[in-house]
Amino acid sequence: MPKLGRQAGQNIRKLALKRRMKAVTSFASAGFVFFLPIFLVKTFDKLLRQLSPNNSSQPQSSLNWSPILYVPFIVIALGLATNAVFLWKQANNADQGAEGEESIGKEISQLEHEGWQVEYGMYLGNKLGDADIVCISPQNKAYVIDVKSHKGKVTTDGKQLYRCMGRTKYPFEKDFIAQTMRQALQVKKQKGFNFVTPILAFSDAKVSLPSEKLRKVYVVEKSKLTSLLKFLG
Repeated sequence: MPKLGRQAGQNIRKLALKRRMKAVTSFASAGFVFFLPIFLVKTFDKLLRQLSPNNSSQPQSSLNWSPILYVPFIVIALGLATNAVFLWKQANNADQGAEGEESIGKEISQLEHEGWQVEYGMYLGNKLGDADIVCISPQNKAYVIDVKSHKGKVTTDGKQLYRCMGRTKYPFEKDFIAQTMRQALQVKKQKGFNFVTPILAFSDAKVSLPSEKLRKVYVVEKSKLTSLLKFLG
């Protein structure tokens, strides 16, 4: 596997930056739309006063808008502001994900000194985005590592994963097991490997499963990832 220049978390850092730029643009657009009618009224009023100097002393504006005419501008501005807030939160999530990938990358960095090949941010087809980490061991065994930066404690009912925060148990927003398996199959297809072992790694959560595998996917916390890879070879 060729050594690429990408670093851990690099792709998602770029995604976070793009989202922040879009958020700033959306915020600026919201402000522009909100103040646009006020600016137009004042500008048009000033123009009318310049054209009619005899009426310049009148206290009322030469152009009076009904308050209802401002409603569409306010609605559009609120929509743009809401979108900006959403994009900013998405950027925060992306940065959190990047921190998780960087943390995992640092954790397994010693493997590269032991003959392992590591590729970060491998592009996948079929709308799967990027594979966070693809590893090849000195024994030529392939692994795909999907990194998640969720906090708390990860458990399972034998079918799906749950995140425990205090005494409350939540299902994850996606089926991470199926997602990791699809990535492994796609890496196998693109790279021509005979088999790719799927690993789901949590950078900030504790993993408490009765078995190290769930539906043929290894689920592991950061502190145990390196030892798992060495054990599997």
